[in-house]
Amino acid sequence: MTNNKFQITKIILIAFFVGALGSLALGRFGIPYLANVTGWSFLNKLSSTSPIVINRTQTVQVNEGANLVDLIKQAGNTTVSILDGNNNFLGNGVIATSDGVIFTSDSIIHGRTNLKVMTNDGKSFPALARAKDPKSQLVVVTIEAANLPSIQFDDAASLEAGQRVVVVGRSNAPYQHVALTGFVTQSLANLATVPKQLSIGISLTSDVVGGPIVNLSGHVVGLVLDGNQNIISENLKSDLSAYLSTGKLSQ
Repeated sequence: MTNNKFQITKIILIAFFVGALGSLALGRFGIPYLANVTGWSFLNKLSSTSPIVINRTQTVQVNEGANLVDLIKQAGNTTVSILDGNNNFLGNGVIATSDGVIFTSDSIIHGRTNLKVMTNDGKSFPALARAKDPKSQLVVVTIEAANLPSIQFDDAASLEAGQRVVVVGRSNAPYQHVALTGFVTQSLANLATVPKQLSIGISLTSDVVGGPIVNLSGHVVGLVLDGNQNIISENLKSDLSAYLSTGKLSQ
């Protein structure tokens, strides 16, 4: 009787491992091969080469390895709302320096000089428009503040087609922002236009104008100027350097 139980257990274990190996081989090799046969393309639905990871808190992470929820919160810390004198939302801005230099777009300022800025934690500050680049429509706005979280730049030129980016915008409540995700559709090396801008393949709404475009490290690679235009980080860095040294933006 003991030998019979051992034999049965052995058979069950062998069947389990053979079945597991067969399932793995079918999913990895068999289904992709058969899906290429005419009339069997429906099998593509059973095959996936883009892994999704569930961590201990059950947060879904894309295969690039970034937690988009945390990424948006990180970018939101340096994203501000630009308001008019009646507290109406005009657009967004990004904190370029910890002492209150903010980048935004003239497409939302429209020549206004007296403004308000609301930071990510809901605090409101009087703000002044200080300088504008007539070529790019980039505007510098300043507030009287200290120890603000400021953006970190990365090189837009390093982005390749297919890489994911996130655009962060409007906040209707402290610590909450609108966000859009998209993919770089072509690298800057393939663009002949000057000044170059990022091609990210998403429709940009008014809620994100003036907001940052960030990579999956949370670093700024561009800023939205309007629904059709953006300015890349390389130009933002040179504009910031020009403003800090001369009080003007690049002409």
